[in-house]
Amino acid sequence: MKINCSIIRDLLPLYAENLVSSDTSAFVKEHIESCAGCRSELDRIKEPQKTSTDDDIVPLLGLRRKLLAKKIHTIVFTVIMVAALMVSAFAFLDAPVYFSYSEHLLDVTENADGSITIVFDEEVTDYSCTSFMQPTHETSGSGKCQYEIEAWTSIWDKWFSNHGVLSTTITHESEIPYSVYYTPNNGEENVFIYGSANAEGCITLPRLALNYYFVFAVLAALILFAVRLVVRKKDKLKLWVERIMLYPISYLIGHILITGIGATSYSMLRDFLLIVLVSLILYCGLLIAHNINMIRKDIKSMY
Repeated sequence: MKINCSIIRDLLPLYAENLVSSDTSAFVKEHIESCAGCRSELDRIKEPQKTSTDDDIVPLLGLRRKLLAKKIHTIVFTVIMVAALMVSAFAFLDAPVYFSYSEHLLDVTENADGSITIVFDEEVTDYSCTSFMQPTHETSGSGKCQYEIEAWTSIWDKWFSNHGVLSTTITHESEIPYSVYYTPNNGEENVFIYGSANAEGCITLPRLALNYYFVFAVLAALILFAVRLVVRKKDKLKLWVERIMLYPISYLIGHILITGIGATSYSMLRDFLLIVLVSLILYCGLLIAHNINMIRKDIKSMY
């Protein structure tokens, strides 16, 4: 009986699939009708078997999600880099090109009310007029008011701006004497154009503050890189140090894109704001690139 059960149980998988001959099938059927153990084994074989499909598909789903995330990150990174290049291109096209002083650059007319009107040459697409108190060496009086005029154009304005002829009016109602100077912003001495001239001329020098910001960014990047080396075995801390280190790097790249290697500027506020804008865009892009690299390493570890 035991031998028959052993033989029958070897045949049961084939019997359940109808893969045995009619004689064998009849032999197996006759046996299982009288043997509860073999009959129970046949019922077990016929039951739907749970497969490991779900367990096998989990890693595949994880890989699929990571590949999708990598694709999305790559697209966003490309868009951000294009945006950074577009802003940098605009900054280059809109960079002011200051005019040296010449007789036809501007025309000064004194009005009946004591004000003056300054009409610029048609090549001028933008200007600025600033005023400040100039101290004097005289014992009486608090000083003299000085106006400084700047005039410039840019590639962007030449191509896209219909500016017409520009002019400005200076109204000085105070009894304090005043003078108006044109600032060429090219290392030459400012040119007196109206009012009471100073005894000594002056030269407007470029701002140097961008040098300090650039050096600070270099030092910050080097310090953070050194910290990263120290904490290289602490994955979470190293990850945060890397993310923070990306901003000074972004600032340095933004500085080079906006002002080049040099850091002197006659329009420091404009240049600084553009550098910050570009650096923030680049920082987002570098963060995404960093995430793409992390995803790539995760995908590589799955193979």
